[in-house]
Amino acid sequence: MITSMLTNAAFAPQMAIPVEVKKLTALEQVSAKDFSKALLTKKQFRCFTKLIGKESAWNHKAANPTSSAKGIGQLLDSTYKNLGLRHSDDAVAQTVAALAYIGRKYGSGGPCAAWSFWKKNNWY
Repeated sequence: MITSMLTNAAFAPQMAIPVEVKKLTALEQVSAKDFSKALLTKKQFRCFTKLIGKESAWNHKAANPTSSAKGIGQLLDSTYKNLGLRHSDDAVAQTVAALAYIGRKYGSGGPCAAWSFWKKNNWY
C-alpha cells in the first residue's frame, strides 16, 4: 500500500509552471486610486482620497524634503521597516503600504479615523 502511495502523482515531483505574465502585469495597469476604491467602502474611499490628496496628491514620486517621508502615503523609512515592507516606486505598492499603516494605527476606524486625525494635526 505504501509503495502505491509513493507512485501516486500527488507525491511525484511536479514541474513548476510559472504564472502567466499577463496575470502579473494586470496589477501594474490599475491606478492606485482605482485599486484603493476597489478595496474600500465608499465612505472609507472618500476619506482616503482626502487624506492622500493632502499628503501627496496621489503622486507616487512625492518626497518630503525635511524627512524620509515619500510616496503616495508619505510614509517614513522607519514606518516601512515597522510594517516589514520596503519602499517601492510603484504607486499600487505604496497604496498597499499606506493602507497597511492606517489599518495598524487606526484599526477599524480605517481611513476615516486617519483623516479625522489629519484634520486636527496635519499628519496621520
